[in-house]
Amino acid sequence: MAISPTAPAPLLDVRETVLDNGLKVLVSPVHTAPLVSVWCWYRVGSRDERPGLTGASHWVEHMNFKGTTNIPRDEMKGLVERFGGMWNGYTWIDQTTYLETAGKDALDQLLFIEAERMSNGLYEPGDCESERTVIISELQGGENDPDQLLDQEVTAMAFRAHPYRHPTIGWLSDLRSMTRDDLYGHYRRYYIPNNATLVVAGDVDADDVLRRVARTLGAIPSSPEPPRVALVEPPQLGERRVIVERPGTTAYLKLAWHAPAAPPSGWIRSAPC
Repeated sequence: MAISPTAPAPLLDVRETVLDNGLKVLVSPVHTAPLVSVWCWYRVGSRDERPGLTGASHWVEHMNFKGTTNIPRDEMKGLVERFGGMWNGYTWIDQTTYLETAGKDALDQLLFIEAERMSNGLYEPGDCESERTVIISELQGGENDPDQLLDQEVTAMAFRAHPYRHPTIGWLSDLRSMTRDDLYGHYRRYYIPNNATLVVAGDVDADDVLRRVARTLGAIPSSPEPPRVALVEPPQLGERRVIVERPGTTAYLKLAWHAPAAPPSGWIRSAPC
């Protein structure tokens, strides 16, 4: 029986615009369901942290669900869920991302949330302290997962100089010593429109979306471009090994190789290993 080649996936219709304040906006109309999805990507992750502040990007992500000047913390979740939607966020080495998907009538609310998150985070001292406990518990829980623990140790061994060696969640000593002002300074440095890309996809009209985005986020002022890590990892001269021994009967093996850097125009600007 002859097997026909798989047909290539159709190209998405994507409209790209950069607002006057530097915010890049990508809009993709997809009319298969009456839904809209809004993603806001920031070019900041654990690679942008120095010793003493490891874990700041991830902690800031947590704080940006704790309310803003115009959205009480207890209402952020409801703004999305009242439209039958879902929301989330994550942080990794090169980016921090927030996302919401809901009925298409929720678009203005979703854009309002991202505008508030970009410019009006509160960072109440009490919330920062309570979240410190949450994140330390998350770190300690990960250390009880042998696969996750070994991955952390292999990565720290693979990089001697580059900040990719730090875990995204941070080192425990830094999580214990960071202050509210450290977190807020990190937030204000990187959460600026000219360091972000907003993506809107769903049952929308591109021109209409761009008008709404300009009205909601276009007035947020740009700021100087955040500093970027210029450090280059020195060449590896030989094989490196790390052995982690703990009680148990399960064995894990991880092998890692350094990979070439990705093009600078991409979101993931270089591969971890």
